[in-house]
Amino acid sequence: MKQPCKDCPFRKSVSYVLSPEKAHDILDGITHDKAFHCHKTVDYSNSNEGQVTTESKLCFGAVLFLENTVRGGCRSNVMFRFGLKRQEFQLFDLRHDESIYESFDEFIEGVSY
Repeated sequence: MKQPCKDCPFRKSVSYVLSPEKAHDILDGITHDKAFHCHKTVDYSNSNEGQVTTESKLCFGAVLFLENTVRGGCRSNVMFRFGLKRQEFQLFDLRHDESIYESFDEFIEGVSY
């Protein structure tokens, strides 16, 4: 994984619509050691919330968002540190990426309806 998927909710160019509460929940989770998985790797067959499976992968957009916004970047989140250890992504893949939201406010404004 070296870049977020083309319809990643952390990309500024994607029209992704979330309730303000859901957007805040996502940010709260990734800043409090919860994993955030790529929506393409989550099983949505039984619910709108989706089910994480053994095949689910961390969201690289969320990884880059943390790199853009949080001191310590993705390493500030325990689950993303486990992703590094499992080699889901490499430290050298991480770089500032302007296609990804660069602040919490920008994310909430960009995805909330």
